[in-house]
Amino acid sequence: MIRHGETEWNKQNKLQGNADIHLSPEGFNQAANLVKHLPFHHVDAIYSSDLVRAMDTAIILAEKFNLTVKIMPELREMNYGDWEGRYISELLARYPNEFGKFFTDPERCHPPQGETFLECQARVMIGIRDIIAKHEDQSVIVVSHGAAIRLILGAALDMPIHKIWAISQSNTALNVLRVDDGDFTVELVNSTTHLYHF
Repeated sequence: MIRHGETEWNKQNKLQGNADIHLSPEGFNQAANLVKHLPFHHVDAIYSSDLVRAMDTAIILAEKFNLTVKIMPELREMNYGDWEGRYISELLARYPNEFGKFFTDPERCHPPQGETFLECQARVMIGIRDIIAKHEDQSVIVVSHGAAIRLILGAALDMPIHKIWAISQSNTALNVLRVDDGDFTVELVNSTTHLYHF
């Protein structure tokens, strides 16, 4: 699982959610560096969220393996509703109780017109289970988003939602999951060593 590359909104600390934001020039560079330093040489399929920042990251990876990206809307980022496109600092200042729960009590956080962390987790895991069913004994790349990947890792580890921010996810971070008979083993989390090769 790979988080998309950097966007301008990432740099500005704006909530993206389902807003369709393109990669920044640095985001494209991050994805290119990831391709050069991937720790594996064979991939059977590449799946991506249908948001452009994930698709653009996935396309760069797909070119290396001569694959076509399979688009899966279930892999979208959490829908932050009315909070999307706003600075995190602004949301904390204007809605200290409601938005404060985003980081301190995510199980009870419900963005207006958006989805809860539990709803997002249920959605993304439908996608992950579908991929697993279609690709037994194969290697698959999944390109998704920060909260979505945290929630997938949380499900794999049976972590409660309130601990989800204990998992870090940097732009183009690489995470590795192994699946044996439906059981997950988390082998790598938030690897960004490719960003330190010059």
